[in-house]
Amino acid sequence: MPNSDNDEAADEHLPKNYQDFPDGSLLRVIFHNFLTYEHTSFVPTASLNMILGHNGSGKSSIICGICLACGGSPKSLGRSEKIQEYVRHGCQEGYVEIAIADQKEGPQTVRLTIRAGKAPEYRLNNQVTTQAELKLTIWAWPLPSGVFPGAIDNPCAFLAQDKVKSFSEQSAIELLRNTEKAASEDLSVEHEALMEQRHDSTTIEDKCATSEKAVKNLENEIHKLEPFVENYRKKLALQTKLRLLEKKMKILEFEKAEKEFGVECENARAATQEYDQMLIEEKTTVVRTLRQSAEELMKRMDDTVDKRSMEIRMESAIEKMESIKKAFKRHDRDMAKAQETLEATQEKHRQALEDMEGFEEWNEKFKLTEARLNNIEADFRRKQDKIREESYQHEARVRKEREAISDANSILRDRIRVLQGLDGNAYKAYEYYMKNRPQFDADIYVPIIDITLKTPTAAKILENSVGMRDRTMFVCQTKADEQRMHANNGINTTVLPPEKVHREDIEARSPPAMKRIGFEMLAAECFDAPDPLKQFLINVSGLGRILVGNQQVDRNMEAVSRAVENTPYGVFLTPTMRCQVSKSKYSGQSSHMQTLLRDAYTFRDPCYRKAPQAKRNVQQQQQAMEQLRQAEQMMQQKQAQLREKIQAVQRERDVVRNECSEWRSKRHLVGTWQADVKLAEENLKRLEEQNIDVDAAEQEFEETRANAIEQTLDMFRKAVKWQKAYLENYEEVGRHTFIEMICKNKVRMMKLEEEDLRKKLNELSHTKREAEANVKSALNRKRAAAEAMSKTCQLKHLKEKDMDAAEKRIFEKLSKLFEEGGVPENLDALELEISSEQARLRLAEDQGEDGGIEHEHQMEKLKLDFVEEQSRHEKLVENRRVLHEELGTNIENWREKVEEMIDHINENYVKYFGELGCRGEVGLETPENLLDIAKYGIMISVSFRAGEKMKRLDNKVQSGGERSVATMLYLLALQQLCPVPFRCIDEINQGMDPTNERKVFDIMVGLWNGSQGALTKTQYFLLSPKLLHGLDMRENVNVVMVNSTLTTSHGEIYDTESKLAASLSRLQTRA
Repeated sequence: MPNSDNDEAADEHLPKNYQDFPDGSLLRVIFHNFLTYEHTSFVPTASLNMILGHNGSGKSSIICGICLACGGSPKSLGRSEKIQEYVRHGCQEGYVEIAIADQKEGPQTVRLTIRAGKAPEYRLNNQVTTQAELKLTIWAWPLPSGVFPGAIDNPCAFLAQDKVKSFSEQSAIELLRNTEKAASEDLSVEHEALMEQRHDSTTIEDKCATSEKAVKNLENEIHKLEPFVENYRKKLALQTKLRLLEKKMKILEFEKAEKEFGVECENARAATQEYDQMLIEEKTTVVRTLRQSAEELMKRMDDTVDKRSMEIRMESAIEKMESIKKAFKRHDRDMAKAQETLEATQEKHRQALEDMEGFEEWNEKFKLTEARLNNIEADFRRKQDKIREESYQHEARVRKEREAISDANSILRDRIRVLQGLDGNAYKAYEYYMKNRPQFDADIYVPIIDITLKTPTAAKILENSVGMRDRTMFVCQTKADEQRMHANNGINTTVLPPEKVHREDIEARSPPAMKRIGFEMLAAECFDAPDPLKQFLINVSGLGRILVGNQQVDRNMEAVSRAVENTPYGVFLTPTMRCQVSKSKYSGQSSHMQTLLRDAYTFRDPCYRKAPQAKRNVQQQQQAMEQLRQAEQMMQQKQAQLREKIQAVQRERDVVRNECSEWRSKRHLVGTWQADVKLAEENLKRLEEQNIDVDAAEQEFEETRANAIEQTLDMFRKAVKWQKAYLENYEEVGRHTFIEMICKNKVRMMKLEEEDLRKKLNELSHTKREAEANVKSALNRKRAAAEAMSKTCQLKHLKEKDMDAAEKRIFEKLSKLFEEGGVPENLDALELEISSEQARLRLAEDQGEDGGIEHEHQMEKLKLDFVEEQSRHEKLVENRRVLHEELGTNIENWREKVEEMIDHINENYVKYFGELGCRGEVGLETPENLLDIAKYGIMISVSFRAGEKMKRLDNKVQSGGERSVATMLYLLALQQLCPVPFRCIDEINQGMDPTNERKVFDIMVGLWNGSQGALTKTQYFLLSPKLLHGLDMRENVNVVMVNSTLTTSHGEIYDTESKLAASLSRLQTRA
């Protein structure tokens, strides 16, 4: 197919017989600046078009152009998903134009124009349209072959390069959907409708499950609330009766208070009347008489004031004199007592001073002793601090030793776990060795247990240097130990006595010459191990002759290999490769073998980066722990001795302190007696200063007595004078005396009467006040009872005639309730009944669940929700049943059609596989739940070898060629049911063996040569980079050769047609 810029009009002509092409077939494809082509016109035939060409010639560009121009997506091509990248390199714009056969309307032209940085432009018959509109318009064409554009994205009809794998990767479900789209659009639409219907039924099923769960939840909630509600209702009944009794109690209390108030009012009125009457009598008689008598008595006071005054004066003088005498006698006694006290105190003070003798000498001795004891205690504290520091250090050593033992044991346990994972018998043997270690003559080593890695890459080095068998080898040092270990079967053992351990092998290092070319070390240098074990690994694995190199060796592999040829090091490792260099002893030729390094597996555990516990270190650790325990005992002994010395010093200090306390008491006693002496002296001095003058007091008494005698004489003289006047008026005085006596008698009687009347008045006044208080209290009780009754019973009083209509209804209702409930009319009985009901209520609250009104409301709401949800659930279940019946019927109808379709496909598939000498089947895969329409699929089973069971077609089971054969035969089997106008298959024969490829080609050609079937009306584009010898190229096979040339005149220069004819003749292929 030439690439030419000239005579484009001639290239773009339609086929001469284009009117005979089936509707929907491609008449012409034009590529302009599209992928490989600058400008090319491709005119296919109506049957099989085999497009041949070497890789890169542009075969796949044809398939890409057809797919995109028909409205397909770049994702179907397995190439770039950006459509702008399909423009030819270096160009800004390109297009693909196809002509589609339509016998009724004539050829239809579709052009796709692609511009860099812009959206693609679609034109249908030169009219701008969109990709979606283009598909809708093409689908609207009344093509007898059906709606073909939908097959563009269907791998059953359009299989681009590198999409064979994606075809086999299709799930059974996807294969069924694509087969339906390719074979019958009605089935595909029906399948979609069934999936929608199933989605609706699934939604109803979910709703049914949710509703059923909600019903169960509501039932559980109601069941949980029942104890609360039952207890609440029980308490409510008790509370209702209790409230009824309390209402009756309030009514009875009001009646009682009202009666008491009436009684108290009567008592108060009687007391007030009696009190008022007595008060009037008192005011009219007693008070006036008493006042007159008092005035008369005041006028008749005798004239004895001067006599009483003299008596008082004399009595005062005598008392003063006696007081001074007593004070004088008391002063003498106090002086004598003060003198005695002073002398006794001075004697005590002197004795105390005598007791203080020797205090200075003792004080000096005390200071020396105190200093000595302080020094001793300071020394003891230093020793104690030293012992405490040693104790801390000892505890740190013990803790460190224990941590070391714990770490070593942890490392050993991890390594034993690795050994157990590698070899169970070796693990049991090592357990036997650990339990019976004292019975063995020497230590036994195992690489898995006793190796310690020194570098991060050591694990990988050993993984690629030490064999698996050698990793669990038991290395014994004596033959007897090996025999003991052989008591455990299934283990690998060897004997390496100490005399066969060579230090030069163990301590070998990489030569300087090897280091200069990049070898950092020998493999034996990357780990540590006991000498017998390391010698064993060097002997069996040659670790002393394996070099380990760095990245420099990787980069200079060839030069390094030549440098290693003539050295004793036949193997070396790089970061990625294991290289073995050998030289033939006969021919002298060198051979190099390289393999990739395996990743570390056995020694990858972090426990191999730390050294394990040495075999003989256990006894050393026990000895160290014993030494630490002995050191601890010695420190405890030192501490005990030091405590004894401290206690001895403390006892000595206690003795000194007791002596100090005694001296302190003596000194305090001296101070006390000294203060007492001073106080006695001051008291004596104060008494001496006091001076009581008895003579002056006697003289003052005599003067007072003389003055009193003089005044008495003067009074007597006046009395004689008054006597005379008295005698003169004797008769008048007698009369007045008699009157005074009578008056006094009356006054006394009136006082007695007055006292009685006052008592009676006070009693009446008290009675009145009590009556008023009782009335007030009764009134308050009545008001409280009325308020309580109003609050409890909504009644203000109990007088029916004064009640309004509402109060009468309440009163009648309460009376009826009291009568029906048998409420007592007696307060005591009512109180007893209330107490009984309260006890029952408390018992109910204590025994049952704590329910409340909120639980009652919640229960009512839950019951309503339960009825509503149950009704909804029943409706959903009925709807689900109806939908399932309808869906089951529809699926059964659809399934019959699909099984019929698959039977036709399977019939052809079995026949085609039989022609290849293999077996293949196609069947419908049904789910467990037949209503799960989305889980139906097509299962392809194939067998390419005799006696082999058929296996499901899968990209992980069959080879690439086998998948290509199975895919191509499935497409051919689908042809009779898939009325698409054209199919495109790109390099499906890649991976096929020549025999199968030839048979598949013959099947295809045979189908096209028939007169019946959809394939005879299907245009085929089959792309291949090769052509087998001896293929049956009949007239309906159009071979198109694709070449990549730089000029358009290559046909004339190179005689392409004659060369092509000669090639076909050599291939025994008829053109």
